[in-house]
Amino acid sequence: MSPRRKIAALLSAALVATAAVGALAENSAQAAPGCQVDYSVTNQWNAGFGANVKVTNLGDPVASWTVDWTFAPGQKVTQVWNGAVTQSGANVSVANLSWNGGLATGASTSFGFNGSWSGSNAVPTTFKLNGVTCTGTVPTPTATPTPTPSATPSGDFWVNPNTQAATAANAATGDTKTLLNKIALTSAATWITNSNASAAQQLVSTVTSAAAAQGKIAVLVIYAIPGRDCGNYSSGGVATSAYAAWIDTVAAGIQSKPWIILEPDALAQLGDCSGQGDRVGYLQYAAKSLTLKGGRVYIDAGHSAWLSVSTAVSRLNQVGFAYAVGFALNTSNYQTTAASQSYGQQISSQLGGKTFVIDTSRNGNGSNGQWCNPSGRALGERPTKVGSGGLDALVWVKLPGESDGACNGGPAAGQWFQSIGLELARNAKW
Repeated sequence: MSPRRKIAALLSAALVATAAVGALAENSAQAAPGCQVDYSVTNQWNAGFGANVKVTNLGDPVASWTVDWTFAPGQKVTQVWNGAVTQSGANVSVANLSWNGGLATGASTSFGFNGSWSGSNAVPTTFKLNGVTCTGTVPTPTATPTPTPSATPSGDFWVNPNTQAATAANAATGDTKTLLNKIALTSAATWITNSNASAAQQLVSTVTSAAAAQGKIAVLVIYAIPGRDCGNYSSGGVATSAYAAWIDTVAAGIQSKPWIILEPDALAQLGDCSGQGDRVGYLQYAAKSLTLKGGRVYIDAGHSAWLSVSTAVSRLNQVGFAYAVGFALNTSNYQTTAASQSYGQQISSQLGGKTFVIDTSRNGNGSNGQWCNPSGRALGERPTKVGSGGLDALVWVKLPGESDGACNGGPAAGQWFQSIGLELARNAKW
């Protein structure tokens, strides 16, 4: 990926309040102190803001949760994701959804929201979890064994059994195998990059047929646009004169209805280098050809630390949505889900409500300002359909453990980098 993926400085206006709270075990009359709530303002603008709330259970397991706090006068939640909100005056209550209520010891969950404010956008300092006031006490958690991932693929998206991660996991034993299976047994996209159109078509046909046979959704990444990556680590792509025919050949291999991430970086790098040809026209043509063959197309739009909202909106509008259903964010990057969702919602609001997907494959610890094989990162949330707040789904677009390029000790782009794969899995919060 391009050096333009280098992350901008963290928002200097971000506000973080951490409160240790007591977690209720299911059906227990007393709280078992042992939960931490982190409330972060991720974006702030005139009369509005976005925030993320992370709940970490350090006590007994809970089957459901409700987080309560009191806002300052003039603050109000206007939209929430990964939770269900009620607000009466300044009193706010967010409860879990059906899929994220259970929290084992040491487990975390997050929800985010957009809000409005007037006067002061103060950070709440007192929280309640399941009706228990924050105690300020965080005991040493009881060790909970890390679950071994199931060998049976689950969820809506197809798991490719033939990835480099799967090969590495099959060759490993013990803890190494357990860690690598976190990657190998999680659905991730298949990248279509071969300039040989017939070979690319065969891969598309194989993957989409296998997914359809399991009743799952295949996620594809089309990545062969002329001038790809402006000559950097992932340079390549087909010739300007060949792209339309290449797209048509690839599209002919589609079986069933895959989700397609269209040309990562293409819009974000628009005009940055020579050799791009009619890039907007290529994207328009690709979206049409792939959609008419059954694909559900999302146009890649970079990430929240790359393009401003207005620039992203302008470039997406140049391509248009006559065929594409929406846009994709954070491909191969490390921006948090909360920041990406807030960014996506601001873009969506200026695009008539077009929906989006977020790559969460490596964003579990957010960004440290590097884009190429950075250390200390973590696997993010596992792929799942969301279908609210403008967000269609969390997906793994980048394949964790595959190198970004020959940097920070890594091999060439796309090759297996086991040490980074193990670190990502080891740092995961699940």
